[in-house]
Amino acid sequence: MMCKTLVDREMLVRAGFAPYTASSILRQAKHFMVQQGYEFYAGRRVSVAPLQAVKSVIGDVELSGTEDK
Repeated sequence: MMCKTLVDREMLVRAGFAPYTASSILRQAKHFMVQQGYEFYAGRRVSVAPLQAVKSVIGDVELSGTEDK
């Protein structure tokens, strides 16, 4: 089942990650999505990644800010 929640840098910062760390997590998650065949995430202006990809990078960490939007 594909998770439809998108995570941005601000959500990661609200979850307690430092701004640089949040950017790094998103960069790695976008790279993961490109490896899965989703070339859309290779774009520089794409500033979100699916929750599934973020969890593949950081593990199964609860992101409390994902339900706010």
